[in-house]
Amino acid sequence: MATAIKHSRVKLKARKPVFGRPAGGEARDLRRRHGLSQGLLARLLGVSLRTVSGLESASEVPAQLRRNVVQVNRLCGALAQAMEPGYVGRWLDEPNEMLGELKPVEAVERGQIDLVWQVVEGLRVGSQL
Repeated sequence: MATAIKHSRVKLKARKPVFGRPAGGEARDLRRRHGLSQGLLARLLGVSLRTVSGLESASEVPAQLRRNVVQVNRLCGALAQAMEPGYVGRWLDEPNEMLGELKPVEAVERGQIDLVWQVVEGLRVGSQL
C-alpha cells in the first residue's frame, strides 16, 4: 500500500538585501515607499531615466550603482523619520529656504549632499538650524 505524501506549499519570505547590496526590486520599493518618481530617483542617483527603469527590473543592482542606491535609501529613510514617508519625494523636489531656495535634489546634483544632510538632521531633531 502506497503512502501518499502531502506536499504543502511553504510561503518563503523575500530575502532582505544585505546592507550595501540591495536587490533590483529594492530600487522600485524605495521609489514607491517614499513617493519618488523614476525621474527624481534618476537625478538622485546621477543616472538616466532608462537606467532607473532597467534597475527596477534587474535582479541585482550593478556594482557601480550599489553605493548610490544605499546612500539614497539612507537619505530617504532619515527623511521618513521626520515626515510621512510618502511625502519624501515631494520634499526633495521643492525649493528649500535652508538650501538657498535650491531643491534638495538640485543640491545633491551639485555635490552639496552634506548640506542636505544638515537640513535633514535638523528636521529629525526638530531644530531650527
